[in-house]
Amino acid sequence: MQSSPDVRAAMLRFYDRLSAGDVDAFDSIVSSDPATVVIGTAIGEIHRDRAKLRAGFEAEGIELVASDPVAYEEGSMGWVIDEPTFVFGDVGRVVTRLTAVFHREGDTWKLVHMHASVGVPDEEVFEFQARWGVTG
Repeated sequence: MQSSPDVRAAMLRFYDRLSAGDVDAFDSIVSSDPATVVIGTAIGEIHRDRAKLRAGFEAEGIELVASDPVAYEEGSMGWVIDEPTFVFGDVGRVVTRLTAVFHREGDTWKLVHMHASVGVPDEEVFEFQARWGVTG
């Protein structure tokens, strides 16, 4: 495994193009492989459908601001760890924890998996899940 400026650049490009609402860039950034999945912060927010994945690029007023992504690669796989901030216009900001996996397709690193979460103190998890009606 080695540090990867190229995978880091691919993540930053994802942030930039999503923030710009650049739907035309979607196919050059996100893999078309059926295994591609994005997991968001909301309960049940697991997207495998390409149209739903593309919807993130179509949403207006969302900006994704990098913290300091750290990226690695091994062969045709790369991964990123970051704590970016989602900015929802005047509504507010949400600091997240994010991991992403990229696959080299030809000369391009494309996103195949991303998971964003919001940190919740361990002692508050049970209360939140009970409030949200989550059962195991």
